[in-house]
Amino acid sequence: MAPSCTIGIDIGTTSAKVIALSKNGEQVAYHKVILPIRYTDEGGAEQEAPIVYDAVMEALSVVVEAVKGKFDVQQIGFSAAMHSVLAVDQTGAPLSSAWTWMDLRAKGESARVWASTAGREMYARTGTPIHPMTVAMKLLWMQEHSPELIKSAAKFVSLKEWIWFRWFGAWQVDESMASTTGIYATATRQWDEATLAFLGVKRDQLSDIQQTTFCRLVEESEVLSALPLDSVASVNIGATDGVLANLGVGAIGSDTMVITIGTSCALRVTVDVPATHEATRSFCYVLSDGKYVIGGPSNSGGVSVERMYRQVMGGLNEDQLAQGLSRALKEAGDVDTGSLLCLPYVAGERAPLWNPDATGAWVGLELHHQPTHLLRAVVEGVLYNAYWIATGLFEQTGIPSRLMASGGLLEVEWIRKTMADVFAIPVEYYDEGDASSVGAAWLAELATGERQWSDVSLPTESHQRHEPDEKEHIRHLTRFDRFKHAAIGLGLASPAQNG
Repeated sequence: MAPSCTIGIDIGTTSAKVIALSKNGEQVAYHKVILPIRYTDEGGAEQEAPIVYDAVMEALSVVVEAVKGKFDVQQIGFSAAMHSVLAVDQTGAPLSSAWTWMDLRAKGESARVWASTAGREMYARTGTPIHPMTVAMKLLWMQEHSPELIKSAAKFVSLKEWIWFRWFGAWQVDESMASTTGIYATATRQWDEATLAFLGVKRDQLSDIQQTTFCRLVEESEVLSALPLDSVASVNIGATDGVLANLGVGAIGSDTMVITIGTSCALRVTVDVPATHEATRSFCYVLSDGKYVIGGPSNSGGVSVERMYRQVMGGLNEDQLAQGLSRALKEAGDVDTGSLLCLPYVAGERAPLWNPDATGAWVGLELHHQPTHLLRAVVEGVLYNAYWIATGLFEQTGIPSRLMASGGLLEVEWIRKTMADVFAIPVEYYDEGDASSVGAAWLAELATGERQWSDVSLPTESHQRHEPDEKEHIRHLTRFDRFKHAAIGLGLASPAQNG
């Protein structure tokens, strides 16, 4: 009999990833398929559901073929990026593209709602910040600008829900994804009736909420049954990429903060009691029964660094982008930015500014600065912005004893070391596969009893731990103070956000 393994699927913003893990946690197969995204003049950021579905099925098929005959797949877990929404008809056919978290069309509506008492009460009930990223604000935009779509759509669903429907023929959403919509009430664990009424959306236009441990069998899916999988293998509905990234690195206690810098950036802490914080607008999303993840999302991650490389350093060749950026980042580790600061807000900003109109800026640019200096300044700006978010979270959870780092940008050693110096907290790098995919696999095992929550723990040893340098931390604090004042001076943040 072949040993067993678990598969974790993660639909990110820029790629669909599938990983297979042996029961001792070793990665035995992995495949990634790049996902396109389309930007519109009105602030839209869209993806086509059929293209995403095909990418997921391609990556899954490759991994299943890779383990065939070597491992028996017992569980499949499912992770996806938050805040996407598309309208579908009665048959499940898309009536719209999927609007991603980067879509900014609803910035006017979200600003108006947040300025109202109703908006602040909505945030308190749902734990989801009022921002154009959320499904609630996207639906409000549709209600005001495309009311016929609201009336004609049978359902409004995420990309993950649409794929689950393609697999099993049922409109079901995991509690974690539901909690990111801005329509889910944390207290009742159901769709929030007051928000539904506010949006003009009917309850039956949303999927049925399931716990994150809800499972179905491969044999219930004609699509999955066509793959070389055991018919009684369990398929877990899973959770969102953010909360599963915490699970994937074993960070299920408040003494550890997880920071992920991929296309975007997020800082997250796992807690036992749901909480919101009006001053910082931290999110509060469901991981599982009695486990919540609070944190702050930022638009300013790898996308800021990549944009700078493309536009300033001439890295426009798609085929050579990864190698060229990797070389440039290595060189940037050896330069001193001096007076130079970068506000990396090329895609607007969520936390800590909550300003979708925020734009990037250079401060302290001098004649001797070269493109490599500019690149390092962007990276430092991303880290300063992340630290700004963290200082607000510290008020809720206390200062953690360590940071668990994951994501593409943090593969670079000097960036992790700089992070440790900025935060004055030891940084440990997670490099055992994509954290959200691993988290999806682990949750699938938790859902079937293959793994217990008591088995989930942080790595006992770390060969990539970076201790902070106190002198460097003091130097970065001075620069961080300049960074905040520059953002306030340019009108990107309010003085109240200076903390």
